[in-house]
Amino acid sequence: MHSLYARSKELVFDLVLGVVVGVIGGGVAYAFLRMLNWVNTTRNDNENLIYFLPLAGLVIGLMYHHFGERVANGSNLVLEEIHEPGAGVPRRMAPMVFLATAISHLFGASTGREGAGIQITASVADTIAKPFSPSPETRKLLLITAISAAFGGLFGVPIGGMVFALEVQENGRIRYEAMLPALLAGLVGYKIVESLNIKHLVTGTLVPVDLSLGLSWKLIVLSGVSSILALAFIQLTHTVHRAAHWWIKWQPLRPVAGGCIVLILVLISGSRDYLGLSAHLAEGAFAGVVGIAVGAFAWKLVFTSVSLGTGFIGGEMVPLFIIGALAGAQTGRLLNASIPLFAAIGMMATFAAASNTPIACIVIGIELFGAGATLPLALTCVLAYALSGRRGIYHSQKHALLTRSSSVK
Repeated sequence: MHSLYARSKELVFDLVLGVVVGVIGGGVAYAFLRMLNWVNTTRNDNENLIYFLPLAGLVIGLMYHHFGERVANGSNLVLEEIHEPGAGVPRRMAPMVFLATAISHLFGASTGREGAGIQITASVADTIAKPFSPSPETRKLLLITAISAAFGGLFGVPIGGMVFALEVQENGRIRYEAMLPALLAGLVGYKIVESLNIKHLVTGTLVPVDLSLGLSWKLIVLSGVSSILALAFIQLTHTVHRAAHWWIKWQPLRPVAGGCIVLILVLISGSRDYLGLSAHLAEGAFAGVVGIAVGAFAWKLVFTSVSLGTGFIGGEMVPLFIIGALAGAQTGRLLNASIPLFAAIGMMATFAAASNTPIACIVIGIELFGAGATLPLALTCVLAYALSGRRGIYHSQKHALLTRSSSVK
């Protein structure tokens, strides 16, 4: 009887937690997406704004230098608090990340949005919870739920958001105890944004595809391309970050230098397509647009690594989506395969390899593109993840120890 009462109490708590955090995540996602739509439209309508990118970098650098020592750890701070709850997610993280992301996109830095959304939602949820003095385990549950709420609202993938939140905190382990509140939070966040008619990232429905032998070897090639791109992105971003800290000792000047480099890259590439989210490039990749440059995925990778590595704020997920979609489309064209199929799968597989979340990426792919290509999607995501090793974009992600032993008799 006591056990039944305890379980009922726990169930009610999970339900309440999921709904409350989902409302927070949905509200954050709505405001955040509205802001991003406005700043990206404003930048596209006012081409001269990109010339102020170095000045925007100085503003962000000064803001983080004076107020954001812990905030600068971004999504990794949220993961650290899940592993070992301590001082909590700073209250100031929410307004700082919101403002810094708006500035970054308004003036053309190539950054994403999911990292910022996770940080803002986690900051608001943790701030609301602190007066109630939650236990360390409750705070872990809260932050995992906040990740799901942010994903559900920002990308329209409530189930994928739940799986990502359960999978990302530790490579090799899924926290099933957080499943119910995470699912509810993702659903509530998603429904709030959907009811307000906010447009998500490009989606579509892939026609059913059989996993034939002829297609399988092409998908193996795509998985190799995706893993190489993921590792290249991780390495280049890390190299830029390390070089910026080595050569520029005063933090506020690092994004200034990054802004100058981005402007030089615009001049060299002869294109502004790689600034901001670049969502139109993914749409073009799915449509098989011939006008997209062959090396567009490489340009987007370099633009994003420089932007994030020098201190501009946003996230890695959308840029990796774009890079993967562009590379997938080019791979499909070279291998005489379906371009929409390879763009969609490349999009998911590249992020799976970079984030160490292959299961989440399979589910997200199904939510975004339908279940017609589930087997090719699963094969490529898992292979790309396996080929990329343990390195990932989230350096605070723990790795569960898996031991393989054999005995010879």
